[in-house]
Amino acid sequence: MNYNLDIKKETLSNGLQVILVHKPDYQKSLFLLGAKVGGFDIDQRVDGQVIRHKSGIAHYLEHQMFYLDGEDVSDLFANLQCSTNAYTSYTETAFYFSTTADVKKPLKLLLDFVENLDVTNETIEKEKGIILSEYDMYQQSPEQRLFKETLISLFQYHPMKVDVLGSKEDIQDMSMKDLKQFYALNYDPSKLCLVGVTGKDTNEIMDWIKECQKDVLSKLNKKIERVFKKEPKEVNRKEYVDHMDIHQPFVCVGYKMDACKTKAEAFEKDFAVNMWLDSIMGPLNPKFQEWLDQRIFTQFVGAEADFTLDHSYILFYAQTVNPNAFIELVNDLVQNKSISDEDYQSLHAQAIANNLRGLDHFDGLANDLLRSHFEEYDYIENLNSIQNMKIEQVHAYIKDLDFSHSCVTKILPNDSI
Repeated sequence: MNYNLDIKKETLSNGLQVILVHKPDYQKSLFLLGAKVGGFDIDQRVDGQVIRHKSGIAHYLEHQMFYLDGEDVSDLFANLQCSTNAYTSYTETAFYFSTTADVKKPLKLLLDFVENLDVTNETIEKEKGIILSEYDMYQQSPEQRLFKETLISLFQYHPMKVDVLGSKEDIQDMSMKDLKQFYALNYDPSKLCLVGVTGKDTNEIMDWIKECQKDVLSKLNKKIERVFKKEPKEVNRKEYVDHMDIHQPFVCVGYKMDACKTKAEAFEKDFAVNMWLDSIMGPLNPKFQEWLDQRIFTQFVGAEADFTLDHSYILFYAQTVNPNAFIELVNDLVQNKSISDEDYQSLHAQAIANNLRGLDHFDGLANDLLRSHFEEYDYIENLNSIQNMKIEQVHAYIKDLDFSHSCVTKILPNDSI
């Protein structure tokens, strides 16, 4: 099944990857320009030599790049009837705009400001204050603190344990030299991917992109790769307790899993395990309301899994008046490695429907296509693997789970000290 997606792909002479999706009868256009660089890129191997960057540098640079010729890029996009934004994840950074007006001028602006770094000591210091405020805000959130400390407990070396924002010390010490070195290694045109989802003529847009890029040359001829230190099977710490000014405790039970061996295994296992988690820790479970009534957890409750080639984990989390009762419940739940046929049918149908609806969500579709390019997998093939997944495959992945490496994180009220 190809989902009737009209996708045009081309690699330009400077190495820029372009992916355009034509959506007939839509007035809206969204263009996203991304780099395969994020929170994980602390250690990079450059032509065999390991370079260590400051933590949070990808996110810091994302903020810093919203300047061009001394002007704020957001204002320039607004003048062109566009909304714009950016994000930095663990694995990529992307800049994007959406509009119902003409796309040529904002598209050139997107390419210009991402492919040209405009930094001054003044803008670096200004962003430093903004990012430190963002850091402090997250530190005051019990939910953010819960997940952050759980990842620190799970991983000894993996950069998953380091917040995308970085450490406060690294943010404070960020310099122009740091940013320029990181930019030069990761923002060459040959390292970028441009994704567009639009109702306009994609042949005409592709020609316009080529015209904009004809004099933009690739200056990078180095092999650059992300470095992961070998991670032990055991968790970094089995328990962590912190205190905050809150009324009720928060708790998270984390399980460290083996990383997957292939991209297909990672995608399928991630989908299968998250489907199982939705069946046991959500309204589909007939006991869910009973647990709410017993105050084993509040409305803030959930479970999620992340299975990749370099790390894998499962988290159960909640706000609860009785953390030990929640931990005991989780320990019981993970013993039941099965999903009923009824739950499977319901969740599988829901996933297929969400995928079909997602094809008309421009931002989600663009992000998925960007990630599929960087991670080198076929986007359509993955959609089909969800469509074709049988309950036997789900059971096989669930039964393979090893829950022997766990940690517990508690965020307790100050008055419980």
